[in-house]
Amino acid sequence: MSVASEQGHLVGFPGRRAEDSAAPAGTEASEESSPSRWGLRLRSLRGGQALIPSLGGEAREERAQEREQAKQAAATEAVRETFFQTPAGRARLAYKRGHQLFQYELAVGEVESTVVPGRIGSPARETTDPVDILNSVTAEGWKLVTGKFFSSEMHRGAVGCYLFKRSQKRRQPMNNPWQAGL
Repeated sequence: MSVASEQGHLVGFPGRRAEDSAAPAGTEASEESSPSRWGLRLRSLRGGQALIPSLGGEAREERAQEREQAKQAAATEAVRETFFQTPAGRARLAYKRGHQLFQYELAVGEVESTVVPGRIGSPARETTDPVDILNSVTAEGWKLVTGKFFSSEMHRGAVGCYLFKRSQKRRQPMNNPWQAGL
């Protein structure tokens, strides 16, 4: 049951008039002239036909494949972005940008599992070994110049600070972990 104000608006529904709700749902009067609650026109039927046609089996299958491809692309992009947050990924970006120096700090007591790319033809792998992590930076085209350790209360232990110098002769062809998989 609707209650109309003196101006003809339905109480509790701004922008709607009592005359708009008088027509039964599905008729031309309610489809064409009645705005929705937020002032938009929503038409579900036009001449008895749905605006969105029902999909056949082939079209459904095609849409399902498109959704699956979009999921795979998003997952691949997520792995790619994750790789570029690792020491080897950051080293690869720095090399491509033409940087001459690369610095990396490693909290020795809190080494997290890190993805290191493999050589072309071998898969990437996860490791917590600091030596493997440093070698992955070297393989991206960097020569270790110095490494120093200092105590850090924030990291609750020792932190290794490594400085690398660009070295084209040390650069090895490495795979892309987001393409080769783990």
